Amino acid sequence: MAFISNTGLENLKKYKYVSGGYSYLDNKINPFWIFVSELYPTWLAPNLITFIGFITMILACIFQVFADMTLTQEIPTWTFYFMAFAIFAYQTLDATDGKQARRTQSSSPLGQLFDHGCDSFIMQFFIIGAAQATLMDRDTLFYFQFFCQIGLWAINQKEYYTGVLHTHLANFGVTELELVAISVQLFSAIFGQSAWHNKIFGFNLYKIVTTTILGAAIISDIFLFFSNIFKSQKPLRVFSEWIPLFLFWTLQFVWFSSPIYSQLAGPLLINFGIILSSIVCKTIVCSTTKDQTPLFHLEMLPFIIISLLTFFIPFSLEHLKILFWIQFISTIVLTLLFIKNVINQITTYLNISCFTIKKKEN
Repeated sequence: MAFISNTGLENLKKYKYVSGGYSYLDNKINPFWIFVSELYPTWLAPNLITFIGFITMILACIFQVFADMTLTQEIPTWTFYFMAFAIFAYQTLDATDGKQARRTQSSSPLGQLFDHGCDSFIMQFFIIGAAQATLMDRDTLFYFQFFCQIGLWAINQKEYYTGVLHTHLANFGVTELELVAISVQLFSAIFGQSAWHNKIFGFNLYKIVTTTILGAAIISDIFLFFSNIFKSQKPLRVFSEWIPLFLFWTLQFVWFSSPIYSQLAGPLLINFGIILSSIVCKTIVCSTTKDQTPLFHLEMLPFIIISLLTFFIPFSLEHLKILFWIQFISTIVLTLLFIKNVINQITTYLNISCFTIKKKEN
């Protein structure tokens, strides 16, 4: 079943991206990004540039997760250097894909969707990378990703109703966050993961950093939640869109309290991230097409079913692991089918290609 309506496809041609502005570092680093973009061959598709950065981040996350799926042990130093490189590569490629699109006159709504869609999936990799680098404790890690998820959803819901995507607050935004993430990885690579838990001038660096970030995330989430509801012309509709997310977040606590979390924290958090990101991607698509955002998300169904089963039936740990991997794979398949559906609809309607630059007919 097609996700985008016929009216939505017609609205694609009218879509214009409105940026929430640029931070101080965005403007300072921009000359470097322009320089890099001019090195690209003109046949290189902008979406392919984005995808290369995305795959690099996936590889870096896989290396770290499979080095220790519990996210509690020290892992090889090289994984932190590679993650730092991957974040830098993703940042650079993500900042230059749009410049390549303008340079080759191949800009399209698909490029905007592809870019923002990849961004939504990347957030969970940042969280897992930070957890590995700092030996983040079990409780902090869960709430860290939990409140980051809420913020990601709320920001994109806000774009749907206002038409503006705000990617920074004052002079701190995505670019600054990425540079912090790179610094965290390099710090752990040079000084070791345990260095985060040493006291400096009597203060625990780990507690200062995590408490500050969690506090800022919680305050931002509360502000976005009420802002989205009370500043919208359709407050009941806005609130109703949060209901499936409330269910999703509630069921996460079922897994958090399960013994499987202590053994498969990495894959479990990736699983949470994929589900949330697929929902965010739908909101991004609807922002572009002006379609109504859905209240039912098929990608959540395997997670809901398995979560409820594990809550009411006392499965053994081994059986629980099997059920989790079945759900995990099912979620990935459903998410990929949704992405394929949307890309096929847009490329067919606009007569463009996703990963190549289609020659214009004379």
